[in-house]
Amino acid sequence: MDTLNFDGSCDPNPGGIMGFGWIINWSNGKKPTEGSKEKKPSKSNTNNVAEYTALKEGISNYLKLGGKGPLQVYGDSKLVISQMSGKWKVNNQNLAKIKEETDSIIKKHNLKVKFTWVPREQNSIADRLALPKSRRNKMSKSDSKSSKESSVKPENRKFVADVNSSSVSSKLRLQINELNTSPSPGFKSFAQLKVGGFDSFSKKKLETLQKEAGPKASSIVKKEFPKNSSQQASALRWMLRGLATDLAIKKVKVDIELSKKKKR
Repeated sequence: MDTLNFDGSCDPNPGGIMGFGWIINWSNGKKPTEGSKEKKPSKSNTNNVAEYTALKEGISNYLKLGGKGPLQVYGDSKLVISQMSGKWKVNNQNLAKIKEETDSIIKKHNLKVKFTWVPREQNSIADRLALPKSRRNKMSKSDSKSSKESSVKPENRKFVADVNSSSVSSKLRLQINELNTSPSPGFKSFAQLKVGGFDSFSKKKLETLQKEAGPKASSIVKKEFPKNSSQQASALRWMLRGLATDLAIKKVKVDIELSKKKKR
């Protein structure tokens, strides 16, 4: 069965640049087809509109390329997947319009489609393609030194929490998603990753963080920072915000290095 992964983004949300990304994997062994588009800032732009539009664009391109179905569609938006599957009602007028257009395309071509939700880490390619070109270019220019140090592929990363369900700001969510889906995040990307004040995780003590993150994550940070409970807590906070386990460790190490440079 052919498969389609889609994703959308809005930076900032709402009102910013919208990015749409998708990747088609063909059952006949043909090379996967990637696609992406973006739309200029507008008051009507939102993450949900971007997700729906990415789905519509992905299916349209699949058909233009000769796809006949059946098609298995994967996305990390529970809203879009649940509404397209008929499990949830569509209450937003803008989303209802895009859904109607997408349904019409599917019906017109008598396309058999199955919709399945997947976690963000299993949708990394579409997630990267959904970022505006300016963001993707910054990712590709990451510090080469840090690039060599990162050996975990995005699809193999481990997570304690889903950033899209975590109580973080939209700006921080976008930054974390960029890092999580980047094959080799650079030093500057970690240095620029900041909460911007205090959030719901900032004041939690180590004991609370350990309970929320679980024994496995707690064991990892103890091994990485055996003599510093503050650093352990910092790593767990980033994991609970949705940053991948390996990247949370790297973030704390970058912060340590930056702190040393300031003291010199």
